[in-house]
Amino acid sequence: MDKKFTEQESLAVISEMIDRARNNVQKGSGTFMIYWGSMVAITALLNIVLVFVLIGLSAPPNLSFNIWWIMLPAWIGSFALQRKRRKSAIVKSHIDNIISSVWYAFGISMAIFIVMVFGFAYSLHEYSIFYMINPIIILITGIGEFITARACRFRPFLYGAFAMWTGSLFSMLATILFAGNGALIQFGILAVCMVIGFVVPGYKLNKLAKKHHV
Repeated sequence: MDKKFTEQESLAVISEMIDRARNNVQKGSGTFMIYWGSMVAITALLNIVLVFVLIGLSAPPNLSFNIWWIMLPAWIGSFALQRKRRKSAIVKSHIDNIISSVWYAFGISMAIFIVMVFGFAYSLHEYSIFYMINPIIILITGIGEFITARACRFRPFLYGAFAMWTGSLFSMLATILFAGNGALIQFGILAVCMVIGFVVPGYKLNKLAKKHHV
């Protein structure tokens, strides 16, 4: 006969699942977040630098956007980090699966979104839609980080989510107020958001993991 859980026992099980999820997150997500935060921030800043270099060479500044192709090998590197994290993780819980699913859905959604933007832009010859890429990517990143923060009860993730949402709004305002330099300002905001929202929480997570010897 199945044992019926009391309310206290149910809460204890849920608390244990959350603790396991936090330990698993501490085990490897800090490095994962630092990796992606650094990659995106550096690429965004390189994009800004390349715009000025190309203008100085009298070349089309739009060519600077090709720097983002570096994200393809970056994805390959992230798979190696993810594999290493899985090997070092403690027994996975349902919350672990939820967090992983959230970020898998994020990656798939981002890929589909970018394909859709380029498809609409080139088919309709309306390239102003490109200004929506950074604000929406930052916005959805904030959603993923907020869910992770709530699941793991790790406040730096929560602060990172609010930083992302704030950055998304500023990106929109930058495009409206500084139309000529909107793209450059957006890349600057993206770099700041990734440092505040990913790199800083990642370092704090690694510090916490080291402190607890996780």
